This record gives sequence, structure tokens and C-alpha cells, in this order.
Amino acid sequence: MFKNYFKTGFRALMRNELSSLINIGGLGLAVGCCLVVFEFIDWATHLDSFHSKIDKIFVVERVVEKDGETQYYGNSPVPLGPMLNTDFAQVNNVARLNYKDILIKKDNDVFRENITFADDAFYKIFDFPVQWGDPKQFTDHDGIVLTHELSEKLFGNKNSIAKTVSIQFNIGGKNQIENFTVKGVLAKRPAESSFYFSALIPFSKMTSLRIDTTANWNQFADITFIEVDNDAAVSAINEQSKKYVDLYNASNPDDQISAFNFQPLKTMNFHAYKVARQYFNSMKPTGLIMLTVIAIAILVLVYFNYMNIAIASASNRLKEISFRKVMGSSRRQIIVQFISENIILCIAGVIVGLFLASAFFLPWFSSIANVELGKNIFSSPRTWFALVALILISAVSGAVYPAVYISSFNPVAIMKGKKQTGSNNRFRKTLLSTQFFLTFIAISTAIAFIQETRQIKAKPWGYDPSNNIVVTLDKSSNYGVFETALKSNSKFKSVTGSVQSLGNYTSEISVRKIDDSERIETVKNISVLPGFMSQLGIKIINGRDFNASSTNDLAESVIVNHAFIKQMHWSSGVGKSIICNSRNYLIVGEVNDFHYENFEHAVAPIVIMCCKPEEVNFVYVKTQAGIFSSAQAEVKKTWQKINPDLPFDFHNQESVFDGYFIGFAQIAEVLAGSSLIMTLISVSGIFGLALIILNKKMKEISIRKVIGAGIGSIIYLINQEFFLAIGSAILVGIPVSFWLTGILFNQISSESVVSYLPLVLSLVILILTTVISISWHIYKAHTASPTEYLKDE
Repeated sequence: MFKNYFKTGFRALMRNELSSLINIGGLGLAVGCCLVVFEFIDWATHLDSFHSKIDKIFVVERVVEKDGETQYYGNSPVPLGPMLNTDFAQVNNVARLNYKDILIKKDNDVFRENITFADDAFYKIFDFPVQWGDPKQFTDHDGIVLTHELSEKLFGNKNSIAKTVSIQFNIGGKNQIENFTVKGVLAKRPAESSFYFSALIPFSKMTSLRIDTTANWNQFADITFIEVDNDAAVSAINEQSKKYVDLYNASNPDDQISAFNFQPLKTMNFHAYKVARQYFNSMKPTGLIMLTVIAIAILVLVYFNYMNIAIASASNRLKEISFRKVMGSSRRQIIVQFISENIILCIAGVIVGLFLASAFFLPWFSSIANVELGKNIFSSPRTWFALVALILISAVSGAVYPAVYISSFNPVAIMKGKKQTGSNNRFRKTLLSTQFFLTFIAISTAIAFIQETRQIKAKPWGYDPSNNIVVTLDKSSNYGVFETALKSNSKFKSVTGSVQSLGNYTSEISVRKIDDSERIETVKNISVLPGFMSQLGIKIINGRDFNASSTNDLAESVIVNHAFIKQMHWSSGVGKSIICNSRNYLIVGEVNDFHYENFEHAVAPIVIMCCKPEEVNFVYVKTQAGIFSSAQAEVKKTWQKINPDLPFDFHNQESVFDGYFIGFAQIAEVLAGSSLIMTLISVSGIFGLALIILNKKMKEISIRKVIGAGIGSIIYLINQEFFLAIGSAILVGIPVSFWLTGILFNQISSESVVSYLPLVLSLVILILTTVISISWHIYKAHTASPTEYLKDE
């Protein structure tokens, strides 16, 4: 029986080649998009799943409550982990990680790397795949475990076990070289890992190197992992956590916390964006929600296309349906027949979608998201389960209404010609309007993001980053010698330095007013040399800059921005004193609000301190305009003369926000791609629908032409249904698009403003694509001979 259903269904699809191709092509695009979203969600929700203990691993965080807001910090006190392990039998293992910038020497080459000190229990908690070595030897005190990437960088493709690695640490301003023996090499980083490192050294080595003391509550581990029996163990720890909060607050009077948070590692990637000082991959749930909504919208658009075309073409199958009913077919059999046809269509669409996803969509999205997706698309059971579910859902949801609608016709009424289908079907008109609405939303949102991407790059930073080369200064190098050499070169206008890299990171300090011992503010802080503000174009709007010859400025003076003055509720701050980290400072200057962080948030208060030349970590070299590329080579040449054994690391100050801009551009690209796909689906659907409507109305058009109607009448007759649908879609779409774009902008930038230009352009594009879709049919109707359609009249 089912064989006959599918044979009949296949023949029916072949008789309607155009509508079948439109439906298969549209479904293929939708399936391709859904596969991309499914693969990305599958990757995002299964991060770290290769660790066998993933459900038992938690990350310890500090929690600060301020002005009704909760702020999480990823670093935690060094003694906390071991104390939890001792106090709670449910805590099976504790592993702390500390990241440290070092230099690795191999022969004549020097590499700047970031190695990680890790507790021995790290190898009991986690299951990072091993390429070479015996895990039992990974915890040797003088051993080091390399990642595949670092091993290849140092030793090529050869097995590096038992090789010696020389690492230069800077401890207390002095260089110290330690030799480590390679005990293991981890396999290439798993794509599902939410955190990583380049090399692992035993945590106990920090004590012997005198880098940190492990008993102090004001010393921090960058990450603390705990492995527990179950979730109930975490509840027990939380109930008794006040003891550890009190110990922390007693040792850190200017950095009080309200609690410790124990975050499950399996959900860390969706939580990390809220955490400061963390080392995990992070993503906002908004991104996944947006991708899911896009995929569903595209799929719904395809379903609506199918239903519209099926309902509109029902009149061509009325006699077939009536004949089958007269011959004894039940309504259920006719419904099954339509669903069978749709299953064939869906299978064909899924095959097309698989091809599009593997050949185009997944590589494209992987390049945007910097994630390797789809490498196991044909071998993953979850993918095939999703495809089968998609076929069944599509087959039923896309065909049920047309099948029920068409199978309800009375065969007698059909035979007498009293039963007609077509433009009076309200449900079909609603579907058409919804199609236009979804397409309008997609186009307007994409245009808004493209426009904002361009505008946000043009927004003022509050300072002039141009022609500034920033060189990372190693602790063993000398700022004074480097500065003198640079200033002797006429290609460089000025040289200055800072402790933190402007635009990349800042530190935080606790600040309060002299006359207010209760209110403590935590604000951003950078330390710079005198002349830093003038070289970077940061305007001093009140007071003065630091004075290089003043010893008081180095120890007792600060400069603040306008946002800091507003937070303190002052009209002016110059001449006022504040307490920063328990020391008194005098405010000598006030600067304009400049973007020391990206545009995601409004400029926050910042305190700028004066540093010593020997404290400088980043050197800013101002070059002459127009010679940027050659100046870069000159800076490198100067560096290599002074520091021949140190790597030359630099960046252009103009590029510090490139990551943020790229993120914005990535969203715009995804939205543009999805809007293009939705537009193609809509255009193809309108084309097929217009063809069916035209075939049904050719007799009426022919009569009108005989009695003198012109092309305007033909255009109106064919277009009236479409433009009514566009009108209703736009009435709803404009406010919804404006509201939706505003929500998305608020997630990305506090300074973004929604304009009406994208709405106008979307309206024009929607009307133009509709006109283009049906222009061929208008031309065909206009040039057709009335005699051909009036022969039987």
C-alpha cells in the first residue's frame, strides 16, 4: 500500500516540476541553515563533554555585590581549594591553575609563551588526550607537559619526550632560567575544550621558585576546579561557605566579597561572559537564541511556501480528488497521499540541504565563528536523528493543512464546477502576509547591523590612536635605554609607556572619599608615564598632566576621567583627595571620557596613576604620519640592537578594538546571509505562486484584454494579492523590527542607536523583489493571445 502511495506521490511531483523544484530548493536551503545551527548548538552545549567527570567538575568564583548588581570574578584565593578538600569528604579532588608569561629558549630562538602551573590532581579530574608520554610521570617536580601545538613549535613533528626545555622566569625583577624535562605531550586541542593552555608545570614549583606563597588569602589562583560526588555536595559547601568568605574578607579589607560561587563546568561557556578575569570560551545565550530563531524562521518560511503553492494549485487536482473519492478513497487515504508526496519532497530537500551544508554553509559559518564545525556531520548519530526528525516534522507540518483542506471537498460540487479554490482563501493570505513579514524582519535587521558596523568603526574613541606602535617590553629589557635609542631616530615623534595596554586590559582598585569611610567604589585603573596623555591625544579638561620632575606625582597624584567625577557626585575633582587601596592621593587633573575598553559598555570611571620607567610594560612609539610601515621596521631594528635575545612583540594601537569590530561584523554577516536566503525563498515562492494565480486568471485577463483593458489592469489583477500582503506585513513589521533591533543592539553596544533608514530600505527591497518575481508573468499575460484561452467560450 505504502509503495503505491509513494509511487503516486512521485508521479504527482514530476507532473508539477516547477513547484516541486521551488519546494525542494527552498527546503534544501532551510535544511542547510538548520544543520549549521544544529551543529553549532551541539558544539556549544557539549563543550568539555570529552571529560568523563564533566558532571562532577565545578569552577570556584568570587562574588561581589555592588549597587544591587552581582559581579563574578574567576580568580579565587590560593588556600581555598586545599581547605575545601580537607573540610569536605565530598570533595574528591582540587586542581588550581595559574597562568604565567615566560620566555622559552631553544637554541638561538626565543619564544614568548604563557605556561600554566597545575596541581597534580589536574590529571585525575580531566581527560585531555595524550599524544606521547606516561601520565604517571606528568607530575614530576622538574617535568613539563607540552601541548601538541607548543611541542610542534619547539621540536617539529618529532617525539619530544625527554627533551629539555629552558624557561626564563622574571621573579622580583630578576631573570631566572629553569630547565624542565618533557614528560608528556598532549594531543591537538580538542575542539570541544572551553579552556586551554600551552604547557603544564606542577603547581608546587611556584613555591620553590618563590613566585607565590600558597598560604595567603590575598594570593590568587587564576582558576580553581573542584571535583565533587554530586550536586548535593556543592549545596553542603554553600551552606558552610561563610567561614571562607570571612577568611577572605579579613585578608582583603579593600576587596570585600559576599560569597563564593561554584559554577558547573558543563555550563561555564554560557556563564563566562559575566565573569571578570576568566580564561574560558564564552558566548551569550542571545547568540544561540538568535541563530535558532533564524533557522526556525527560514523553516517556517519554506512551510508557508509549500502550503501556499499547494493550496493555490489545488484547483488543478480537484477532478483527481473527486474521482478518487467516487472510486471509494477515504479522506484519510487522501491525507496520507499528500503526506507521502511531502515525505518524498522532504527527503529530496534534506539531500540538497546536506550538500549545501557540507559544501558551503558549514565552511562559511566555521570561518565566521572560528569553530571547526561539520567534520563529523555524516558520522554523528545526533545529526542523523535530527535529520530524520526534520523530515517527519516537515512532512507532517507542511502537508497537513493542504491535505485536510483539499480532501474536505465534496466530489459532487467539484464535478458540477461549484467548488473553487484560490484568492479568497483567508488562511493562504495570512500565510503570504507572514512570509513577507518574516522576510521584512530579516532584511531590516541585517541592514541595521551592516549600517551599525560601519558607524561604530567611525565613532570617536576619545583619543587619537593613529601612528602609535605599541611594543611589549619584557621585564629583562630596559625602558630607558630603548627610549633613548628611539628618540635619536627622527622618524619617531615621541615615546611614552604604560603598565597596562590601553584598550586591551586594565586593573581594578578600591576607591573612597576621604570623608566617607563607608562607601567603597571599585574602579578601573591604568598607570602611565608623564606625557602619555598628550601623545595619545587624551584631553585634559581640568587641572594638569603628571610632571616628570615631581616626586609627589609618582607617589601621591592621580588623574581621573569625567565619568569618575560624576560617580563621586562632584562638579570638579581637581584638588580633592581620595583613598586608593588604603593610600591617599590628590586629584591633579581631569580628562575627557575616552574608550579604554571597547564600545560594548559606556565609558566607566577610571583612575590614572603615574608609574616609574622601570615599571613600564608597554612602550608607545609615535611615528611620523605617512611612514607607518617603514617606521615599524625601524622600531624592530632598534629593538634588536638593544635586545638581540628577546622576541619583538608589537601591535598597532589602531587595532586594539579589531576583535570587537570583527564580532559586530560577524553578526552582520550572519544576518545578511540569512536575509539573503529568506529573500531567495520568498522570491521563489512568489514566482511559483504568481504562476499558479496567473494560470487561473488567464481567462479573466483575456476577457479584459478583449474589451480593451491595458497592461495596468493586468498588473493590478496579478499584484493585488501580493501588495495587500506586503502592506499588512509592513504595518506589523516596522514596529517589531524597530523593537527587535533595539534589543539586539543593547546586547552588543550601549551606544548604538536604531535608525529608520534600514526600515525604508527593507520596504524598497521587498517591493522590488516582489515586482521582479512576477514581472515575467506580467509580460507573459500581456503578450498572450486571448484566443488561446477563450476557445471554449
